[in-house]
Amino acid sequence: MKKEKLSIDDISLKDERFRISYYFPLDDLILSIKKIGLINPPLVAFRNKNIILVSGWKRILACAELAITHIPVFVIKEENELEIFLKAFYENLATREFSLLEKAEILNRLKRFGEDEQNIVRHYMSLLNIPRTLPYLDSLMAISQLEPEAKRFIQENSMPFLPANLLAEFSPEERRLLFPLLSPLGQNKKKEILENLQDISRRTGTQAEKILSAQEILEIQNSEKLSSLQKAEKVRFLLKRKRYPAFSSWEESFESLVKKICWPKEITIRPTPYFEDEEFSVTFTFENKEKFSANLLKLQELALREEFSKIFSLDYSFK
Repeated sequence: MKKEKLSIDDISLKDERFRISYYFPLDDLILSIKKIGLINPPLVAFRNKNIILVSGWKRILACAELAITHIPVFVIKEENELEIFLKAFYENLATREFSLLEKAEILNRLKRFGEDEQNIVRHYMSLLNIPRTLPYLDSLMAISQLEPEAKRFIQENSMPFLPANLLAEFSPEERRLLFPLLSPLGQNKKKEILENLQDISRRTGTQAEKILSAQEILEIQNSEKLSSLQKAEKVRFLLKRKRYPAFSSWEESFESLVKKICWPKEITIRPTPYFEDEEFSVTFTFENKEKFSANLLKLQELALREEFSKIFSLDYSFK
């Protein structure tokens, strides 16, 4: 590789054949370059008389933001595109962690540039800390081929493999309906919505788009009284109730009874997940002996109430 100084305007950013990074913040890098300059030059290569970027999209864009007109670069003379890409890959592998989307893009480029599929699974997926299986490769390839809007969502929400893989199984139209529902939620709840929607769709033979366009969901989405998080939680609960009607009935009965008992807010009572065992857990916090004793006294008083015994007599059995 030869080090040269080039005008940023001479580097074509339209050719993205080697690009793996998208939708990233530049603030920290801009500050770094402003303070100490560009320490690590990007990699470029010549293709059809054009200078194209091999590695260093963040650096180039940060320099452009700072109105830096000329930067140092390393020019790769190699003609084989797989070999060119591998130089960029190993340069980045040694210096940073790849996101899920970047890993998917790397595998996509390796396959596109002619790397043997078995070698990708055996060698590169191991380097990327990805399970070395063909199904996992296929799933990541599918993620790499999503529309830009979906890729941006996965990247900006730092979605792990399982929910991102589920998201990839829906149509672009269905994903657009899902984005506002998923955005306010944590990763586990994102996964729950996607799993429930997928199961309902398969079991009923109804397209997910139609389920998400149902009147009851549209009313929630169009409500001006609810925040984005409240809308997402209501739809999440609605889908769970549709997928597990029996469980939802048990949950409603249990919550109704707890409310009727006037259970104190400072003490939490929970059944086992999906009421799979006839057991309950009670938790509370305390800062001194007096608070501890007061909570114990409240529990003793609750245990004496006639309504409390009904918790154990509710029918949680499958029918």
